[in-house]
Amino acid sequence: MLSIRTKEAREQPHQSEASRGRRSSFLPLTRTGWHWRSAPGGYTSDGRIPFTMRIGVTGHRQLAHTDALVVLIQEALRRLAEDLCGARYEDCALVAVSALAEGADRLVAEQVLEQPNARLEAVLPMPVREYLRDFKGAASKRGFKTLLEEARETWRAPKTASREEAYELASRHVVDASDAVIALWDGEPGRGRGGTAETVAYARERGVPLAWIRTAEDPVLFLQLQRTQRQLIRQGVDHLRDYNTSAISTEVIQSRVTAQYDRLMHALDVDQASGALRASVESVANWLLPHFVRADILAVRLQRRFRVLSSAMFMMAAVSVAIVAVQDNFLPAESWLVIFEVALLSCLVAIPLLNRRWHLHDRWISYRFLAERFRSAYFLALAGTGDRRQRSATLTFIADASESWIERALAEVTSRRPQLEVADIQGTRRFLSRHWLENQVSYHSKLAKRHHRAEERIFRATGALFAVTMIAAILHMLRIGDTAGHASNWPLLFVVLSISIPALGAALHGIGAQRQYRRHADRCDRMSMLLGQLRVELDSANDLRTIQDLAAETERIMREENNDWFGAMRFYDMELIT
Repeated sequence: MLSIRTKEAREQPHQSEASRGRRSSFLPLTRTGWHWRSAPGGYTSDGRIPFTMRIGVTGHRQLAHTDALVVLIQEALRRLAEDLCGARYEDCALVAVSALAEGADRLVAEQVLEQPNARLEAVLPMPVREYLRDFKGAASKRGFKTLLEEARETWRAPKTASREEAYELASRHVVDASDAVIALWDGEPGRGRGGTAETVAYARERGVPLAWIRTAEDPVLFLQLQRTQRQLIRQGVDHLRDYNTSAISTEVIQSRVTAQYDRLMHALDVDQASGALRASVESVANWLLPHFVRADILAVRLQRRFRVLSSAMFMMAAVSVAIVAVQDNFLPAESWLVIFEVALLSCLVAIPLLNRRWHLHDRWISYRFLAERFRSAYFLALAGTGDRRQRSATLTFIADASESWIERALAEVTSRRPQLEVADIQGTRRFLSRHWLENQVSYHSKLAKRHHRAEERIFRATGALFAVTMIAAILHMLRIGDTAGHASNWPLLFVVLSISIPALGAALHGIGAQRQYRRHADRCDRMSMLLGQLRVELDSANDLRTIQDLAAETERIMREENNDWFGAMRFYDMELIT
């Protein structure tokens, strides 16, 4: 007999045979005469990214009633995805985080891998050769090796004094690295460190959503969901869904990707690159260009909208002051003109509300941050290295949904990175130097000059407006144009200028303060200098290890600059002007 203790009975999700085993290499597009197609595994050539939900696994090695348990595991996966990812939970890509031990670890991992776009991350308590000693029989060891080969990432516990301590570290990592945990547990007290009971207790202590399948003669599923975690995960899903559903045609993305690809190929022709480097560049381009192009297009689009609306707010505030001044001094009988001031003030209220509704600012800086990380990921892949951050096992980024979805998107795309062997070391060095570092140095130098010019223009404009205001105030004080016995509008004009010009100057100053021209110019100057030094070092590198170290250092510096920009810009959103 099989029972499922959930709030309501639901049908098992339909899964066709065609959707099973979709664990292909990630090549979003190919070019055979540039005929575009969707990639295997549900990925498309328009750069969309599925939301990843990480499912940790713990449980007993010896299990009975496996057929019944499989049904409950499938139901647990569906219920967790539906509850944490929302109504359109099919958009979520599942990631099994498993130690791949016999029994529960492998059973749940295999069921996760049956889902479209799913992948596996292995958590090993000890080196593979040592770990294999705990498995009984040749068939079990072959099963472990087969699943380990499926894993896109592998984490191994540091060396410990005992096997029990190693298992405890691995089980805690499974919980810390997961959004939810499925436990196949008999409900009995623990039998040692790192066991199922201890892992379940740790998951409850951490507040991680838990699907407990009680392994008894009558298996039962219990769901224990935390509202806070559920809300944060849902917010991350919504952020990524907004990114994926933003109005941008596939044709536009394809056109931009083709243009980017052609520029890369032209660069290789100019450099007279080897066939090995060409193959690597094309492989990485197929993997990443659609994602970079989507993020870049959306970032540019949202930046323009945000800047137009924010600049309009400052200018409308100044114009509303000018309307009142003109009406009161020149047209006192035409009180109906104040309706224009009311309309402008209404817009000043409406624009921040629309910005909050559309999340223009948050989406712009998030998409720009994502695009720059993709840019670095492209060149890191060519160098055969990766992001060398010392990541914490705990998903600390989940505490902020605005950052959570970016980390998840990066992790999902990075997990599909093609594995390359750097055959042409010197060709790769020249390509990285010229088309990454040189381009970035040039970009930051030009951007710094543009920011300096913009700051200078605003400084001169506000200085000129101040001078006009001062002149108008002095002329008004000296009563210039106030001719006795003759009607004159000069005094009134001086009053209007004394009121309106400072408002216009304040608007320009507000635009400059929001754009942070000086701060961005200083940062660009610093980046240009640092990247220039790295380029000199890269040009003199002769071995792959040095090239990889310099590429990783370049990515670190650029990531820190992006983090600084992201953190600073988050606090320069549109606000109501009073």
